[in-house]
Amino acid sequence: MKRIINITLLCAFVILIAASCKKTTKGLRPVVTGGSGEVLVLINDALWESAVGDTLKSILNDTQLGLPQEEPVMDIIHLSHNGFGSMFKTHRSILDLRVSAEIEKNNLAVKDELYAKTQSFMKLEAKDNQAMIQLLLKNRNKIVAYFLLGERNRKIKTFKRSVVQEIFEKVKSKYQFTLSFPAGYKINKDEADFLWISNETPTTSQGMFIYSYEYLSEDMFSKDKIIKRRNDLLKKYVPGPTDGSYMGTESLYPILSRQFDFNGNYAIETRGLWKVENDFMGGPFVSITYLDEKNNRVICMDSYVYYPNNNKREMLRELEAIMYSHENLNK
Repeated sequence: MKRIINITLLCAFVILIAASCKKTTKGLRPVVTGGSGEVLVLINDALWESAVGDTLKSILNDTQLGLPQEEPVMDIIHLSHNGFGSMFKTHRSILDLRVSAEIEKNNLAVKDELYAKTQSFMKLEAKDNQAMIQLLLKNRNKIVAYFLLGERNRKIKTFKRSVVQEIFEKVKSKYQFTLSFPAGYKINKDEADFLWISNETPTTSQGMFIYSYEYLSEDMFSKDKIIKRRNDLLKKYVPGPTDGSYMGTESLYPILSRQFDFNGNYAIETRGLWKVENDFMGGPFVSITYLDEKNNRVICMDSYVYYPNNNKREMLRELEAIMYSHENLNK
């Protein structure tokens, strides 16, 4: 009798654990797969080889601005709908294109986390090839922006799980906002008006300069004034590998600038190439300069990458994600 009772209790315990596990795992999604910057494109082979495919490639494989060598905005993985099995459904970014005479109205729709956590999924439908081409061209900026934003947000979530506390606290106390630098980054230089943080390996360097100064007039946000301030500070604080060398901005390469809203603040994004004066080092940079109106100051976060003779797109996007992890403490 005692054995029967024990077995009964054990069965009840197993059932209870199973029920508990079922409740706990319900709603859990698989993690995304694939490389950063990749988009899995679902499109039948005939469309892929047609003008529709050419149009799509011209959008996703457009040249990423602000790099020293040509790199595409996104990397494309082509797959037909018939091959879209379970092993592909967790890909981080999926773009589904469908053309059919049965489709009454052209449509673009997005569905976050359709098959996996943090996944970006977009579907485009059109009644014929020409309609699909028009849909792609009309929404080219929206398509690219959607997938790039998904990549950035994934990076930010990852970084916040492994934030370097020393850097987090330093930025917080020095500038009254926070940034989520992941493991590997260290404080390189800390001056009254300048903070240099970087991740160094034997072959690469990723870094960010953070500096602030009093806001006096609107022309402080002109491209020329931003670059002049940058060059003055880098000459002062960022020496090169040889005597008399220092970091500066490459003036022979286009310097791109755009105005935008950064977390509710007026801001300018600047992209270009940096170089080491009196030496041969160089690479891409991107900076965000914004107005902290409450404290009457200009804040600049200036990021750079050094990785000679190799692709730098994803390394620079890592730093962009860190800049966009910005959280203001003075709200």
